[in-house]
Amino acid sequence: MDDKMRTEIVAVVSRVIKVPVDQIDPNANLFYDLGVDSLLGVEIFAALDKKYGINVPEEKLRTIKTVNAVVSLVESYQKKT
Repeated sequence: MDDKMRTEIVAVVSRVIKVPVDQIDPNANLFYDLGVDSLLGVEIFAALDKKYGINVPEEKLRTIKTVNAVVSLVESYQKKT
């Protein structure tokens, strides 16, 4: 995984959920551990869409559970463009 991209994505998640970057474990469950609800999840992906120009289908968003999974998903969509 690209460390720069991981750092940027963690920063986006941090900003949206209002949790300091150093308190975000990339393996933590977004919903149970970090308190992300469906609205915050949409906000995270809207911010990532704006930053990286990706458009992730809603059904795919439901499968994402960790920050690492978000990074992998963004990387996979980056490779398609």
